[in-house]
Amino acid sequence: MSLADRLNQIIKEQRLTKKEFAAKLNITENYVYLLTGKSKNRPETMAPSLAKLIALEFGYDENWIMNGNNEAEGDADSTSCDT
Repeated sequence: MSLADRLNQIIKEQRLTKKEFAAKLNITENYVYLLTGKSKNRPETMAPSLAKLIALEFGYDENWIMNGNNEAEGDADSTSCDT
């Protein structure tokens, strides 16, 4: 699964538009389209700081976002109770 596929999966699972996704991350909509598009010129990687921000904002594993290792976590209920 490519970076574009993983980002598109996050956007779909979070039920966001690409514009909303960009706004939540404070990045341009154009950059989101560049990262998630089908162009042969799209980047195959992104800054680790952006992957970390996506992980924190949406609850996905940072390593999975960057290179597909581990599993996506954002679709699962990640709340826990410390008692």
